[in-house]
Amino acid sequence: MEYSNELKVGVAIVVAVIAAVLGVRFFQDIPLFGDTYPMYATFEEAGGLVSGNPVRMKGVTIGTVDDVQLNQNTQKVRVRLRLQQDVRIPKGSHARVAGFSGLGGVNVSISPGPTDNAALPPKSTLSPPPEGTVFERLTEQAPALASKVDSVLTSANDATAALAQQFQSPKSDLRRTLESVQQITNDLETVTDAETETIRALLQNLRAVSSDLEAFMSGNRDSLDLAVRRLNRSLNRLNKSLASFEETTATLDTITTKLNRGRGTAGRLLNDPGLYVKLDSAAAQTNSLLRDFRQNPGRYLDDMSLVKVF
Repeated sequence: MEYSNELKVGVAIVVAVIAAVLGVRFFQDIPLFGDTYPMYATFEEAGGLVSGNPVRMKGVTIGTVDDVQLNQNTQKVRVRLRLQQDVRIPKGSHARVAGFSGLGGVNVSISPGPTDNAALPPKSTLSPPPEGTVFERLTEQAPALASKVDSVLTSANDATAALAQQFQSPKSDLRRTLESVQQITNDLETVTDAETETIRALLQNLRAVSSDLEAFMSGNRDSLDLAVRRLNRSLNRLNKSLASFEETTATLDTITTKLNRGRGTAGRLLNDPGLYVKLDSAAAQTNSLLRDFRQNPGRYLDDMSLVKVF
């Protein structure tokens, strides 16, 4: 009787283990009684990958993760995969860790190589793609990005709290500044309202002056054209006069140069002191002779007869 109970317990345990294995394979979309073969993949980061996670290709589950280990020599993650026997992995294929560990959706995604390539033999190693897609890079950087976003949000909350405290404090510089700005805005609004009519009248006057000026220009266009032509003629005559004046100035410069150099009678007179002295002496003698003639005319007329005089 005791032997029979032990047998029942053993059979129950075996059945439970078989049921658990079959259940796991069933929920992982692996054929219950199909054969599998091992493959390997290496990654820089496991990203939350554990044994039992699915292996997918083109979105279809083709196996499971059998083991995840860290290679101490290379510091890379080596993952052993169990793939369905009928699945062919062409050469040139790559494997990557996909999904988010926080959502429980981490899996190994295989990107197949060209279909013309030969199939990889069992126990081959799949490498990551040379360059990940934008989504892959975003997935890899998601934890760091989340940390940065959390830090930014924390800083924003702190800044908002400090700003609110500044607003609430009646003695804060920020509040005083805003009150001053508000006062200036109110003053400007008051001045604008008060001067609206004045500005409107000024604009109307400017419009009227512009209209009058346009009418004047239109009505006196011929007179203005005539005045412009006369002004042009006057300017031409002025230009000619200026040219003549320049010629006269040049002539005067030439004469002045000659006078300074002592050329000609006038130049010699200006530049010869002896000649000036002689002329001055002759003039003095002439004046003396005339004075003597006035005072003593008989001295000069004694020997002259009336007939000779006339």
